[in-house]
Amino acid sequence: MRTIVYEIEGMHCEGCASVVQALLKRSDGVREAAVSYAKREARVRFDPALASEGALADAISRLGYRVAGRRPG
Repeated sequence: MRTIVYEIEGMHCEGCASVVQALLKRSDGVREAAVSYAKREARVRFDPALASEGALADAISRLGYRVAGRRPG
């Protein structure tokens, strides 16, 4: 398992964070996802054999948000 933290720009409220979190939790290989509007970040624990950091970032971007950075969690 690996944990990554994405810095997300463009979320305007807790509802935005909930949408991102729901998407991540449904993604293949994701075991845990917690998104914070206040911190502007998503912390994701995933199986690198089933998901990639890039694919998860792309999924967030497809929702209309910008992944401004990422770091190990």
